[in-house]
Amino acid sequence: MLGISVARAESGRLGKVEFLLQLGKFGLELFCMANAGPPSQNPFVSRNREDAGFEEELWQEGLGAFYREDDETALTLLLEVVESNPKNLRAIFLAMLCAANLSDEETLEELYGVIRRKGSRHPYAVGCEAVRAMFYANYERAEHLFKMALRALPDDIDLNIGLGILYDQNGDGDKSAEVYRRVLELAPDNIRARISLGMSLAISGEYLSALAEYEYAKRLDPSVENPHQHLGRDFYSEGMIAEAVQEFMIAITEEPDEPTAYFFLMDCYKRLGQVDEALDVYELIRERFKDRSEELCGLYQQFQLFQEAKPILEKLVQEHPDDVELLLQLSQVCQETGDLNTAIKVLNRALDSFPDAFLLWSNLARLYYEDRDYQKAVMAARRAIQLNPEDGEIYGLLSDALLFLGKFEEAEASAREMERARDRAWQRYQQRFAGKDETGDSDQ
Repeated sequence: MLGISVARAESGRLGKVEFLLQLGKFGLELFCMANAGPPSQNPFVSRNREDAGFEEELWQEGLGAFYREDDETALTLLLEVVESNPKNLRAIFLAMLCAANLSDEETLEELYGVIRRKGSRHPYAVGCEAVRAMFYANYERAEHLFKMALRALPDDIDLNIGLGILYDQNGDGDKSAEVYRRVLELAPDNIRARISLGMSLAISGEYLSALAEYEYAKRLDPSVENPHQHLGRDFYSEGMIAEAVQEFMIAITEEPDEPTAYFFLMDCYKRLGQVDEALDVYELIRERFKDRSEELCGLYQQFQLFQEAKPILEKLVQEHPDDVELLLQLSQVCQETGDLNTAIKVLNRALDSFPDAFLLWSNLARLYYEDRDYQKAVMAARRAIQLNPEDGEIYGLLSDALLFLGKFEEAEASAREMERARDRAWQRYQQRFAGKDETGDSDQ
């Protein structure tokens, strides 16, 4: 067993990934407990693990999710596959690729440890080394390793997609487009490659060609994002707001019951200074989706409409009082709206259930500090340090709080420890950038 929880399937609420990745392994297990529900409602619990087809079913679903660019769900399923069969190197490679895309360093390192212990030089094992190098921004080494793996398996779709993602990350759009075209020669109906090619084309300014790829993907799977919405987001990210407005309006016309395009359109109008139009879209959202407020909660947070998100989260917390992820979101929204007292109370409530969660204590320390309750900030920061002495930022907060309390020697000592923690973090990064493990050994 990897010891990695697999409860990642839900992705509807904003902040879930960010919160849980900071919580690390604890957060994933926590999410599992908070969201599992009765066995009949949880596909990962209700499946018959003794069924001979269980692993194959997980594998096909995980592979399908990966090819649809649903990396959260794919990682959930692929981790289950790896736990069932740690010899499945392809599953480990794809899981590492998903973890890298989700910035999940802890899971990536655990999976790398599995590969390391095997000592395999299979092309997928080399691909795992490449993903790790890519994650730590050693793009030259990652490219070398991907190409080494592809020399052994030149027609492998997954390794080629990995190389394409590398080129996406280092900003080489022409190379990424070339790789995705190669994938589509091998598998014309690969949705991920279609969408990724479209994004590469959009970055290069070939917007009509990008739209054609998004439309092709939509024909393959009607559940993927509306092509005009996707192109609108491309324009939006490039600062081409007027062009984005046109695409979001088309997306709304084609799929009027999908809320995301409305929020982007509203934000575009705000950025263009068209306040009346933005308010009109806001009122339309409130009216059209009034019975789907919980579904909109993440979008409200994404577009910083915290006052709208707050009552929804309060209602959800009443219905699910032990859901720590909801409590974290509510605390964050309360902080954003200036309600520090409630934000603090909500975090303390979460700590009643999970007293050893570093993220809860570190966030609580920051709230106390913002509320100028420096004594309690010191208490919470010290507890957070006990749980994770390698987090450099919390030492800085502790040092500042001690200064306000006039404890200058303790503040200086905390500042020195902060520098030592940062030095250790930098050394770890340098080792991993060079492709070494914690002992300093390298495979290459």
